[in-house]
Amino acid sequence: MNGTAQPLRDLIATLREQAGRLETLLELTEAQTSAIAARDMDGIGRLTATIEREVVDGVTVEERRAGFAAELALALGRTDGDITVSGLAASLGPAEGRALRTAADDVVRSVERLARQSSANRSLLEHELNVIDQVMRLAHRGERVTYSGVGVYDRETVAILDAKA
Repeated sequence: MNGTAQPLRDLIATLREQAGRLETLLELTEAQTSAIAARDMDGIGRLTATIEREVVDGVTVEERRAGFAAELALALGRTDGDITVSGLAASLGPAEGRALRTAADDVVRSVERLARQSSANRSLLEHELNVIDQVMRLAHRGERVTYSGVGVYDRETVAILDAKA
C-alpha cells in the first residue's frame, strides 16, 4: 500500500478541488439565474464570461484527476483498464476506498446540482426569447389591407402594438 499513498492523496485532493470548482460554478450559475430574472444584460454577460473561464480552467483539473487516477491504477497493479473510482476503491483498503468514494461522490453531487441549475437557466432564457419573439411579431405587423394593388386579398392582421410607442 505504500506505493499507493501519494497517488491516492493526489487523486483525493484533485477530486476535492474539482468539487470546490463545481460549487463555485454553481454559485455563478445561481447568480446568473437572478440576472436573467432581473433582465440584467450586463450581469448576464459578465457572469457568462466568468462561467466560461471557470469551465476552461476546470478542464485542467479534470486532466490532472485522470492522470492521478491512472497513477493510482498503476500503483495498484491494475492492468485491466478499469480506472473508475469504484474499481480503484475496490482495490484499496476499506478506509482508503471509502475516502476515495466520498471525494468522488461530492463531485457527482455537484455535477448533478449544476446540471439542474443550468437546465433551469436554459429554460428561463428560452422563455425570455419566446416573449421577445412574440413582442417583435406583434410590433412589426403591418396595417390591414383588404385589397392590395395587385388584386390579391391580404390576410395580415392589424398591429396590436405600436412599434413607435
